[in-house]
Amino acid sequence: MTDFLARSFSIGGVLIDPPLALAPMAEVTDTYYRSLIKELGGAGLVVSEFISAEGLTRKNDRSHQMLAFAENERPVSIQIYGGDPDRMDDAAAIVEAQGVDIVDINMGCPVKKIVNTGAGSGMLKDFDRAARTVDKITKRVKIPVTVKVRKGWESDDVLPLLQRFQDIGVSAIAIHGRTRSEAYTGASDWKYIAMVKRELRIPVFGNGDVKTPADAIRMFEETGVDGVMIGRAALHNPFIFRDIHAYAAGRPTVGNEIEHRIDAMQRYLTKIDGAPQIDKWKLHKARTVIGWFSKGIPHGKDIRLGLQDITAVSDVQKLLDRSRETIAA
Repeated sequence: MTDFLARSFSIGGVLIDPPLALAPMAEVTDTYYRSLIKELGGAGLVVSEFISAEGLTRKNDRSHQMLAFAENERPVSIQIYGGDPDRMDDAAAIVEAQGVDIVDINMGCPVKKIVNTGAGSGMLKDFDRAARTVDKITKRVKIPVTVKVRKGWESDDVLPLLQRFQDIGVSAIAIHGRTRSEAYTGASDWKYIAMVKRELRIPVFGNGDVKTPADAIRMFEETGVDGVMIGRAALHNPFIFRDIHAYAAGRPTVGNEIEHRIDAMQRYLTKIDGAPQIDKWKLHKARTVIGWFSKGIPHGKDIRLGLQDITAVSDVQKLLDRSRETIAA
């Protein structure tokens, strides 16, 4: 099984090794979360939460703050979204100027307020506009351009668009095996992902329903993709990328061991505690991310109950210290 993880590949000259990627997730994959995942090991690429092209081109402070990244994240991809092809290529140029490795275009988000602006998976309703957007971006920037898509709007019909992207010069595709209409219901269609991989010459990431290390290896086996992209499973187990390597090699995984989880939680808290954002933001992030990381482990419920009473990041540190003491007792 380990041979899948030894198959490194390049996206426009950017080496992806190992072939596992952290998927873009709104309000999740900021620089603090991405750098933690890279430190924990096993991920060859991390992708940012999506950033508004409107916000970037109109010099919105929050949008520009979202461009921040740490050197230990490399290779790192910044994802942008928008419904205006002209603003999208301007936004891509801003991303390139930031010094990141890859710019990714969001054509997969199913959220109504995004889709209604013609952005996200709303792009899949008009192949010509989608192709025009990508064409403008590839001509504007020198760094590799990738696109994350779903298998279609209401039906599995995105392949002709992906072939156009390939001809335009897109360096890689990430495909989620559901339509926009399906959102996150039903099963991800891995057979469609396999078909896309067979038909394209450029690298393909498979995405959707990879919940365990065994799922990741099975996706490689069943679809033949170059890489596996993991999103929601990394919320509850930040060690999943490292666990995939352990599983493939026949070694024990560490994802549900409380000591490892508490260590990851404390690393994350240290990162956000030193961030320039306001305390309210830090408190929200602490509650949210520590809540995710505490699921599925011994004493996890006690940690989540304790999060209800915190008023500062330092309170969470104390909460985790008490959990360590409980384990040791």
